[in-house]
Amino acid sequence: MDLRNEEEEAERETPAVAGCCHTCQLTTRVAVVMTTTFLIMGLLMGLIFFVTWTRAPGVGQTALSSHELMERLQQCQREHQEVNLMLHTVTQDSRCSVCPGGWLCWRSHCYFFSVGLQDDRGWSESAEFCLQHNSSLAVIKDPAEMKFIQGVMSKLPHFPYLWVGLTDAQQEGQWLWGDGEDVQQYMPVTVEWDADDRDCADLRGGGRLFASSCETDGPWACKRES
Repeated sequence: MDLRNEEEEAERETPAVAGCCHTCQLTTRVAVVMTTTFLIMGLLMGLIFFVTWTRAPGVGQTALSSHELMERLQQCQREHQEVNLMLHTVTQDSRCSVCPGGWLCWRSHCYFFSVGLQDDRGWSESAEFCLQHNSSLAVIKDPAEMKFIQGVMSKLPHFPYLWVGLTDAQQEGQWLWGDGEDVQQYMPVTVEWDADDRDCADLRGGGRLFASSCETDGPWACKRES
């Protein structure tokens, strides 16, 4: 299974590193800009009100313009309060912090890649780490997800493989994903180098899966619902 021709699409989805949080971040930026704008408007209106009041030549004209300016200033203050409320609501939105620090967000899931963040571990120890973080070793359910993971791998420091949630420990030769599904349930892939002493699968370049000794230390990928 060779996915190299579709690397560009994977890269477009990899910036889903910020993917599902993009809307929240954009909304927050807009709210901040609006809040700043209204603050400046309020200050300017207050200054105009003061200058008009102190320098106006006619009492009647001054009273009328002052009244209008006062209404506008009050309107700006009301809008400022509304924007502040919106800003508070946006920044409290759980979608803006959908994944823990160090995790990547993609299509309503959070992914943890241990490279550079944790020491290498065996397959079982890697699975235990994921379990402790309310996740599991990554179960890759479709070509798009495979491309996303391959895209991340291509941007990380070079390493030979990545532990994923695939094993034939229960029955030799029957490779099952962590959710109990057969290896070919989601994609037409096979596990290469299968042998009696190789019960855990690792993911390598080109979307290829290889049987390896579960005791071999290596990096891994966790996956959890966002």
